[in-house]
Amino acid sequence: MSQPAHILLATDSRERSESWTAALATVRCRVHRPDDPQAAADVDVIVTDRPLSQSNLPLDDERLARGEIGLVTVGVAGPADVSLPGDCSSREVRLACLLLAEIIRLRRQREAARRRERVLSHLALSDPLTGLPNRRAWEQQLAERLLGEGEATPCCLALFDIDLFKELNDRAGHLVGDENLRSIATRLSAAARRRNGVARLGGDEFAVLLEGLPASEAAAEVERIRSQASGLASGAAGRITLSAGWAALVAPSTKPAIDQALHQADAALRVAKLAGRERTCP
Repeated sequence: MSQPAHILLATDSRERSESWTAALATVRCRVHRPDDPQAAADVDVIVTDRPLSQSNLPLDDERLARGEIGLVTVGVAGPADVSLPGDCSSREVRLACLLLAEIIRLRRQREAARRRERVLSHLALSDPLTGLPNRRAWEQQLAERLLGEGEATPCCLALFDIDLFKELNDRAGHLVGDENLRSIATRLSAAARRRNGVARLGGDEFAVLLEGLPASEAAAEVERIRSQASGLASGAAGRITLSAGWAALVAPSTKPAIDQALHQADAALRVAKLAGRERTCP
């Protein structure tokens, strides 16, 4: 290991404690006793000849369950990474400790890599300003939910754009603009009741996937969401409003059909903007 292994020797036998300590003295490691206050935080491997319990070992159950602490038992029945017989030699204990410490190091490295991968994946698929899924995540959601096979389900793809957002930025500044983007993201998520996919596609454009919504009800539902997401502007006088465009779709669908629905929703959004803003168009 790059750092000395921290090994906790938990035994009531003075003879075993001395024998194990002497065997481990020949290798690069730190030996702890159960009463060592640093043992629970630093330990890599526990060697014990008694049943595991919080009363006689400084155990971190979560770390033990995740495999971040190795366990060597000597003459004790029960789960362990390495089980040695009661008459094992101190050399066998030393070998078990060294091998298991290396395994623990590799386990921790693997878990740390997984955590980094999850963080990077989240960063790649989320909008850093609002915390909503970004365009890439939105496209993945559409593929996962709308492609494939299954029972036909009506859907609606709705696009929302903040009215006169550039003027708001120019008048009040980008910090205020960012504050309003976050506010709109929160309002949209609340209005969509969080059962639908809400995303920020970029700039001041947002998208909502409404599943299980018949085309006959889509106009009223998109208008409700648009209206509830509008409100007083943060850090500036007046209200902040949205325009919306939508298109109906039946899932499961195909990639060309989804692209066509998005094109229709985008065209409808442009019509809403040209017609005077603060409205919903199909």
